[in-house]
Amino acid sequence: MSAFRALLLLLILLLLFLFQPFSLSLSPFAASADDPSVRFEQFVSRQHFPSTASPPPFPAASPSSAHFFHANCSVSICDGPLAPIFCSGFLISTAWYFGVQGQCPGPKLLHEPAIVMVNFKRIIRNNSVKRGDFLQFCEENFANSPYLKPANLTDWHPNPQNFKKIYSNKMRTLALALHEIWPLLSREFIDEVHQNQDRFPVVHVPNRFLVPGGLFKLYFYWDTYWILKGLYFSNLIETARGMLENFAHLLRFRGFIPNSGNVQLSRRSQPPLFTQMIADYYEVTKNKSFLAEYLPMAENELAWWKANRTVEVQRNGEKYLLFRYNAITDCPRPENFLEDYQLGMQSDDATFFWSSTASACESGLDFSSRWYKWGTESNAMRRTAIATSEVLPVDLNVFMALNYQTLAKLYDEELKEHGKAWKNKVMAEAITAHIDRTFWDDEEGVWFDLDLMKKKLRKKFYPSNIYPMLLKNDGKGTGEKCQKVVEYLKRSGAIGFKGGVPSSLERNSNEQWDFPNGWAPQQHLVVLSLLKCQNVSGEAAGIARKIAEAFLTTTYNGLFTRKEAKPSQIWEKYDVRFDNGQPGFGGEYPAQSGFGWTNGVIFEFIRMFYTKAEDKWREEGETNAGDALMALESIATALQTFGRETFDFA
Repeated sequence: MSAFRALLLLLILLLLFLFQPFSLSLSPFAASADDPSVRFEQFVSRQHFPSTASPPPFPAASPSSAHFFHANCSVSICDGPLAPIFCSGFLISTAWYFGVQGQCPGPKLLHEPAIVMVNFKRIIRNNSVKRGDFLQFCEENFANSPYLKPANLTDWHPNPQNFKKIYSNKMRTLALALHEIWPLLSREFIDEVHQNQDRFPVVHVPNRFLVPGGLFKLYFYWDTYWILKGLYFSNLIETARGMLENFAHLLRFRGFIPNSGNVQLSRRSQPPLFTQMIADYYEVTKNKSFLAEYLPMAENELAWWKANRTVEVQRNGEKYLLFRYNAITDCPRPENFLEDYQLGMQSDDATFFWSSTASACESGLDFSSRWYKWGTESNAMRRTAIATSEVLPVDLNVFMALNYQTLAKLYDEELKEHGKAWKNKVMAEAITAHIDRTFWDDEEGVWFDLDLMKKKLRKKFYPSNIYPMLLKNDGKGTGEKCQKVVEYLKRSGAIGFKGGVPSSLERNSNEQWDFPNGWAPQQHLVVLSLLKCQNVSGEAAGIARKIAEAFLTTTYNGLFTRKEAKPSQIWEKYDVRFDNGQPGFGGEYPAQSGFGWTNGVIFEFIRMFYTKAEDKWREEGETNAGDALMALESIATALQTFGRETFDFA
């Protein structure tokens, strides 16, 4: 019985401890002055951000407990009046500490940003912020009001003209299903965002836009390139033009296109594809006045990348200026404070880890073993080994060379501005030459990323290894390189999977841009790269077709032939080991459905491989009633999630 009493007493003491009033101590940031607002100002000036990876048990309110969240960094991931509320400083880290980051800070400020910060300072008492005071502050300073609303696609029609060119019943059924998704991905900002931009944590644009889907409820830069390709095939030209105007608006007022419309992602960019978007729009519309207006803005974007994302590289006794991803921040990402903080503390250099993490997000490949340091056993294939800015990436340099190449062609052939054409041609040829001299490995027969610290090529498979083929025409040496690329792909083991090409062959990272995941953009770029060889290598063209077919098969099956109780959806990524629509996995969040760029790539593959000129279209290609009914039934299932999420903007 005495043992029972002791156990009961211990339980009572434990309950008293757990339910004691809780507060967050600021003691590590205290200044000599007694005014807590003064101490807070000193805290903000040093930009210390609390954070951790998975919420640990909350420590007792004491000076030592706050030290757990002490992070030294100096450059926030965003700027402007909203930065100390949503991106940096003690307010947002307090929200993460108390586990209310999903609700506070909220999607709308009830006061001017400066007033909100004054109100926050007022709740600091004796170097502490109490949970109750913080929750009351959140209620009085933020509203849970949506800043987006569904947007009507005024140019949407149920049977686009282009669909008549599809000669496969199966592919037309798939196209009709995806076409029904576009209206559910369409958003625009509410009027109040346009009138009071500093009250909402978004980067304002004037026109409606299409979002990726799932968790991603704002526009994203490089997703838009493939979304636009899908819109063109769906004959949604007016909507596409508005989205291009949005990006032009961003370039006018910010000088670059940010990662996303979320202010927390607004100081980094994504792979620069605006020039290619302009070229695609012109290819569809032949609108030369549009071209004359937009090409200078494309040049301005490339100038920003040249000024802010270049590094001088010395190879084989020569110096080259090449591009890398290098986000301007050394702080934990505000959208994922907890994980970034803990991993930063586990790394050799926390601020370098945080900078590299943001830079990986700028690459669009967040996250991948491609950005890890290799050869360090203690950190092998762990996120703490990330070093994005120390990797000179093949694909970014290909995109930049392709952009200059595209500008040169459009200025020369369409606008007859030969001086501008020559200037861009010189840049394109220089970068293309630098790519071959820096990244090409003649023994393996492909291009590899360069480790800037070790000055060695990083010889592992990634789809980007063959992207430089996008720059090749039927010139000297193209045939030889095509053959080497084909042989490399066959040796690598990267082709032949049921669902397409994997993002890598790395099986130990558990990152979403590694094996076994395959992503729509990479399928498209690999296919385009191989098709550059079709005039000199029938085998390359055959591989390209097989990859496209594999991806179309798994996306079709995932939508129409649901298996193993999996929902019928179009996913952002797929497990390439299967052809049944199995979604990918790994990374920071579950696989998302929708999905903007997957839809776009499917439409592009249908256009490339399953359409004929309208005068050659076969009558037997008409979709029958059974196909149409199957499409509608599958859409009803596939889009249930979107219906639930339409007004969920938290």
